Amino acid sequence: MKSLGIIGNAPLSHSEQTGNKIVKVELTRQGIGSYSCLMPEQPPKRLTTIWFLSSAVQHGQLVWVDCGYCHDRHSRRYYDPGDLIKVFGDVDVSRLSRAMKCERCGRNDNIECDVIVPVAAERARITVRRLVKIEVRKRPVWRDG
Repeated sequence: MKSLGIIGNAPLSHSEQTGNKIVKVELTRQGIGSYSCLMPEQPPKRLTTIWFLSSAVQHGQLVWVDCGYCHDRHSRRYYDPGDLIKVFGDVDVSRLSRAMKCERCGRNDNIECDVIVPVAAERARITVRRLVKIEVRKRPVWRDG
């Protein structure tokens, strides 16, 4: 920006953004020629479609689960969505991240889940975890009386 002179307290200048027209630039109290303003905060991204596990089974997809705390190359795990339906029911993938917990660190507050369709080369190197059995823990329920 080239300064051409000052009229009152606002300098005149050429600018590439204004097509090299002469424009009047307002000054701040400190004599700086531009204002800095904060950008508005962006709302969180919303998923437009709700993707259920039964849809992932129909389309031949896999579900990957990743922990944000112990994130390394071993923490991303791949599951068959049919097995997850047996454990959690037919829920959407965004709710699945709240229902699962990391097997390494035991936390469940930073789990990411998504569905993928792996290509053949990727499918060859992915280890898919399969459901062997579901164990139910017994816990006592007490009643006063």
